[in-house]
This record gives sequence, C-alpha cells and structure tokens, in this order.
Amino acid sequence: MSLNNISKLKFIYFFKSLNFFAPILALFYLARGLSTFQLLSLEVILTITLFLAEIPTGIIADKIKRKYSVTLVILLYLIGNILTIYSQTYILFVVVQVIFGIALAFGSGAIEALVYDSLKSEKKEKEMNKHWGAINSQFLFAGMISALIGGWLTQSQNMDSFILAFWLYSIGAFIALIASFSIKEPKHYKKIEHDNPIIIFKKALKSIITNSNLRKIILVSVLTVPFPHILKMLFQPYFNISGVQPILFGVAVSVAMLGGALLSRNAYKIENKFGINKTIFIMNLLPAIIYIIMSLTTTGITSFIFYVVIVSLAQMRNPLFSQYQNDHIESKNRATALSIISMFHAIYFIVSQLIIGKIADYNLLYSFMFMGIIILANTLLFRVNNKHLNNS
Repeated sequence: MSLNNISKLKFIYFFKSLNFFAPILALFYLARGLSTFQLLSLEVILTITLFLAEIPTGIIADKIKRKYSVTLVILLYLIGNILTIYSQTYILFVVVQVIFGIALAFGSGAIEALVYDSLKSEKKEKEMNKHWGAINSQFLFAGMISALIGGWLTQSQNMDSFILAFWLYSIGAFIALIASFSIKEPKHYKKIEHDNPIIIFKKALKSIITNSNLRKIILVSVLTVPFPHILKMLFQPYFNISGVQPILFGVAVSVAMLGGALLSRNAYKIENKFGINKTIFIMNLLPAIIYIIMSLTTTGITSFIFYVVIVSLAQMRNPLFSQYQNDHIESKNRATALSIISMFHAIYFIVSQLIIGKIADYNLLYSFMFMGIIILANTLLFRVNNKHLNNS
C-alpha cells in the first residue's frame, strides 16, 4: 500500500523533530560563554535570515517543485546541527543561525503549500486544519519523547551530555532526509502554468494587499503570538531561579509537547465546539495572563505548569491560522504568499526579540511582564471572527 504525501510528511516531521537538546539548548549556549543577550540575539540573526530568504525560497518553491523544499529543510538542519557541535565562538554560532534561517525559509511556505495542494487534489482542502494539525502533532510527539530522553541524558548538565543530545538529533534528521526523497508533487500543482518569478511575487503580494479579510487574519496571527521562540530560551534560566530540578527540564518540555500535540490535533474540534471568536480570543488571552503572573512569582510547580500551558497553546494556533490563510490564497502562488506572511512574522520577531532580550539582561522577570502586557493589549485590540473567513 503506497502512502500519500500527508502520511509521508507525518513520518518525516516525527524524525526531523527528535530534539533531544531542547531541555538544555540555552544552557549549552551559556556554557559556551554566551551572555543572555547574545543568546536571544542568535534568534534575531535567525529571524533576519528568515526575513531575507522568505521571498526567494517561496518563489523557488512555486517556480520549481515544493517537494525539493522538504529535502533542503532537513539537509540544512542536519548541517547546522553538526556545525553547532563544533562551534566555540559567538561568530560561528551566528553562521549556524544563518543556515537554520535559510532552512526555515524553505519550509515556512512551501511545506504548508504542499500539504494544502495535496489535499486540494483530493478535494479535501477544507480539512487543512485537521491534517496540518495532525502533521504538527507528529513534530510535537517527537518533541515529547526526545525531551524526556534528552532531559534524562543531560541531567548532569556537562558538555559531553549536551553533545550527545545533538548527535542523537542528527540520526533522526538523517532518517527524515532519506524519507523526503519519496515526496511527490500534487497532481493539482502539476497542472498549473507558472509565471516568471517577478510575476509570482507581484500576484502573491497583491492577493494579500487587496484582501481585507486576509490582512486582518495576518494581523491577528502576528501581533498575538505568545513568543514561543523567546520562551524556549528563557524558560531554563527561569526554572533555575524558580528552583525547578534539572531533571524536570526535559519533563517540562515533554509535557508541553504532548499538550501541544493534543491541542494541535484537535484544534479544529475545539473551534467547531466553541466557535472562532471564543476559541481565538481565549487562546490568545491565556498566555498574556500567564506571562504577567510568571513575572510576579517564581514558585517551582507554577513555573512548570505555566510553561506547559503557554507552549501548548502556541502550537494550537498553527492549524487554525493555516486554514484561515490558505483559504484566501491561490494555488499557483501559495508558497510565495505564505512566505510573505512569514516575513511579516519575522519583522515582528526581530523587533520583539531585541527589546525583550535587553529587558531580560536587566531583569528576567520584567521581560515576562512585558510579553504579557503586549499580548494582552493586542488581544483586546484585534479580533478575528467568521466574517473574516470569506474571500473578499
């Protein structure tokens, strides 16, 4: 029995996401002599690279074949991971982040476009939130398993255990790389007559500019993001000042991945039950409140629970906003349009990471308060409802 693209991507996402180093990533960088600001600045470098590479990689995916993007993502991650193991200076870590940024750019729009058009060829595009949630849940289940193992392997918090975690990731990524060669272009995609790159970009940009509902969806998705990219670097020092035992770092990541996997897989069911208005509002409001509370308390058990809830809710957003956005985008420039949307996210990430990084260097708890206030304000100001799902 041959597997379709959705099944293959679930397998690939699982093995490319065995991040055994997740519980100690920040500690690894700090052990290599980086400051907290340098730690978060690496994320800024990654995001700037993502920003610059978004449009070219999206056009490449639309112009050539999106299945190649899957292979390139994994290959670049594998290369970057191995370079991380041998990097000893901040400059080398910057180079690694550039490689990761290019990898993210290749995957940000192309893979999502590949999934949507694979479903469209089977007349199942309205099930995007369901299947995209299922694919993302594989990434999260992998994160859950690898975080438990990684947390146990690295509980001594010495460099040898950190390096072992990175090598274990490389094995999983290599398996995913081999599996990526079996991805096929959707029949729907093969029938499309492609324009030149400049026209593809112009049409993708125009589809966003002229569609008021799509613009509102993008605005909400960008401005209410609960900063998971920042939390993944700050939760470890936060756990340390909260008195959380090192062995529980991996457990926290694992439980958060499990929660995210369950919410991501069932996001469409939750939306069907409570409606778009309530689902999106509560999903954005909770992280805001939790961040504010985290800035006021450093109790071990509450720190653990709050981290799990924020990460879980951050993962729930992906399939919902993916469905909303893709329903407004044409197939022939889908990857490019999604890359443009990712570029908007990148701009916001760059600005927020620099500001929050400086605040965290001064006082870690103040940075949590700042994130909570920003999310709360944007949640109250910007809302998405049923009318925004209609193409305009």
